[in-house]
Amino acid sequence: MLARSDLRLAPAAAALWALAGVGVHGGGPMLLAVLAAAVSIVLLVGILTGGGGMARTLGAHLGLVLIGSVLLVPAALRHETAVTTLQDAAAQGLVLEVDVEILGDPEVPDSGPAWARGGSQVLGRTVPGPARIGRTAASVGELRVLIRAEGPVAEEVAGLRIGDRVRLRGTVRAAGDLVVLLPSRLTAAETDQDWRIVPRDRAREATAHLPVDEAALIRGMTTGDTQGLSPRAEDAMRRAGISHLVAVSGANIALVLAAVLVPLLLLGIGRRVRIVLAAAVCGGYVLLVGPEPSVLRAATMAAPLLLARFVGVRASPVAALALTVALWASLDPVTASSAGFVLSALATAAILILAPPLARALASMSRGRVGERAALVLAVPLVAQAACTPVLVLLTPEVSVWAVAVNMAVAPIVAPSTVLGMVALLLAVISPALAAPVYDIAAGGAHLVLLTALTADALPGARIPVPEGAAGALGAVVLMTLGAAALAARRRRLVRFALVAVLVAALAPPLATRLPGGRDQVWIVAACAVGQGDAVLLRPADAATTILIDTGPDPRALAACLDLLGVRRIDLLVLTHPHADHVGGTAALTGTRTPARQWTCPLEEASIGITDAVAAEPVTIGAAWSGPGLDVEVLWPPDAATARSAAAREDGGGEGDAANDCSVVIAATWADGTRYLGLGDLEPVAQRMFAALAPARADIVKIAHHGSARQHAPLYEQLSPQVVLVTAGQENSFGHPTRRALEIARGQTPHVGRTDVHGTVLVPPGDITALRAVGAAR
Repeated sequence: MLARSDLRLAPAAAALWALAGVGVHGGGPMLLAVLAAAVSIVLLVGILTGGGGMARTLGAHLGLVLIGSVLLVPAALRHETAVTTLQDAAAQGLVLEVDVEILGDPEVPDSGPAWARGGSQVLGRTVPGPARIGRTAASVGELRVLIRAEGPVAEEVAGLRIGDRVRLRGTVRAAGDLVVLLPSRLTAAETDQDWRIVPRDRAREATAHLPVDEAALIRGMTTGDTQGLSPRAEDAMRRAGISHLVAVSGANIALVLAAVLVPLLLLGIGRRVRIVLAAAVCGGYVLLVGPEPSVLRAATMAAPLLLARFVGVRASPVAALALTVALWASLDPVTASSAGFVLSALATAAILILAPPLARALASMSRGRVGERAALVLAVPLVAQAACTPVLVLLTPEVSVWAVAVNMAVAPIVAPSTVLGMVALLLAVISPALAAPVYDIAAGGAHLVLLTALTADALPGARIPVPEGAAGALGAVVLMTLGAAALAARRRRLVRFALVAVLVAALAPPLATRLPGGRDQVWIVAACAVGQGDAVLLRPADAATTILIDTGPDPRALAACLDLLGVRRIDLLVLTHPHADHVGGTAALTGTRTPARQWTCPLEEASIGITDAVAAEPVTIGAAWSGPGLDVEVLWPPDAATARSAAAREDGGGEGDAANDCSVVIAATWADGTRYLGLGDLEPVAQRMFAALAPARADIVKIAHHGSARQHAPLYEQLSPQVVLVTAGQENSFGHPTRRALEIARGQTPHVGRTDVHGTVLVPPGDITALRAVGAAR
């Protein structure tokens, strides 16, 4: 029989964890209000029950919560102060000087406007201590930030390594919860990081001969270094439910401990020596890979278990997990409420608490043909995925029916590949040539993992859209609860039929898009999922003509969308403005897809990204095009000078504002009167100037600038759309679409289609609010 769990500490730990989330995301006043409410409820229960057993139990848990809150509340308030300080600096456009510690490896953004694509970015955290904001000396707390640089400073950022500390001078941008530092100068502090950098560099050298994705995955599984992993592979793994493999996670701690303890046990080394050596190696590994939240959770949880084993007593893993959660929630609520920590802790709790009873149920369902321990093979990934799904929905509102199956399929591959990767890492420190053959073997497992993820990603049901935000998370909780109830009532025939019906309903829509004729859906507007960029198709219902507005950042992504929708010719190409995320895919327009005409904005630099196969026509207000069933008119810009004038008055923009404010705004009208309006990347000043021209209302609006926070809300009220389209890339580094942009859109209509969530969004003729999605989100 499988052991039962010790849950005595769990309620207090869960309460502290919830308070940490409230403090970080809701602020200090809300935290204090929730804490006061909890105390009041416990006191009320005590009064009503006359101090009975329930009241004593609640009182004991409340006492633990209050002890933890003595540390939690100040930590949450310090975080709030740090966020407010930088947000105020961003709002006032002040220059700041602050010390920052680098937490990851620099990367080049693979999407966004041209000025950003040439820069570098890296994740860091502010170092608590003195800083300067504007002309005022200040003090900042610890806060995770994204450092994004362009121009000469980008080269300095690209040279930073994990663990480095730098003095940064620059400006701040705040987009919701994301704080971005834009440095104009970096002063590197003296740091001794060779012990951390050398293993990573040697590992890269030893894997240089391998295919890029396999090399990045095997390094990511061992040290968290995923440099070089393609967006295609990363997206496929995320949708398949195995994104935790591309970074160091809590499972690595278990593998490290096993890799040390098992050989020492076989060699006959004493228990206490084994435990001390294992703890030392585990601590060194944590220092090597850096402060990943899931690693910190696993290492902290391992400490009391190892200590108990050292003194010769048996400890409960559930109690160790509860203690870990309580400690991190009290001491560092930011880490405790981070996605990595939350997912890791939820998965671990589900495995420890829910997997045993589920395994017993599965064994019972098999009528003895499968034992409880064998049933754990299915129960473990099933409960882990179920526990994490509500949080995953908050991050990306979609689910896959194949996530559990994929995790089961790769589980026998991951552990040996990761252990081999760790052995190779040790050998690489001595000699990369010596490590290369071991990495070759480990890369074979990585290849199978990637193949499994890519295969699953191509199956129907791999990407089922769900409601965004709290509604989607709550819906996931309800479904998981219903699933548990259905399992309990599994012997009822009606329940079995209901489960089959739910599965068919989930698989039927995505399967339909892959059947013959599934691509030939009738649509009048299609927002292509091309990553962080724009590519919007317009055509009448009979597909007599086709207009393409922008080409996105990547020719392959555009070609994939055109193939998916069966688009064979382009009658008019509109390149709204010369930024790479709008004109980077033009090379896909060859052969029968070579456009008959091509419009550009009136800036001199608008020749960037055009197709040479047809003359470029700079257009301004009044330019028009007519085809069967579809008329197009240019509503902006009046001329290049007006665009430059608007850009000069933009507050807090960037050097790309002139091109953004020159965006060609297209109004398209169908024979039935349906009207589309695309706002390109207009910035707020240009949006206000455009609104002053009194454009007529539009049924369908493509939101400006991928849903950035820089929106002029009255313009959308004036347009009063029934449908809003948001063209943004999945998990893009700009934080698009922002909460403010989505609030503006949803203030006009509940029908918001997002390419970063839903994939390629189709607007049908007639009932334009009946949006459909095909293909994968990017």
